[in-house]
Amino acid sequence: MLHKLKDEGSVHIQSWRRAQANGWIAVWRYGIGVDAEKPEPLSNKARVKKCRERESIEEKEFRLARQRQLKRKVKRDPLTAAFYGDV
Repeated sequence: MLHKLKDEGSVHIQSWRRAQANGWIAVWRYGIGVDAEKPEPLSNKARVKKCRERESIEEKEFRLARQRQLKRKVKRDPLTAAFYGDV
């Protein structure tokens, strides 16, 4: 129905609202007007940058500690290796 009303000129897109799962949702308004332009999608790099700007200091330190843990190599206990052998 909205598209039919839009073709008739009875409604227009006032603005765009961010939706969590579906991207952008049009906010319709009754009356004559000009449609608002749909915002460009964010690139992955821009999305990560925006998210990291909102991070608190504790969240940033936790994220960096988790990244450091991924690089850490766990050494095998020699006593366990003696009992169970090399894997």
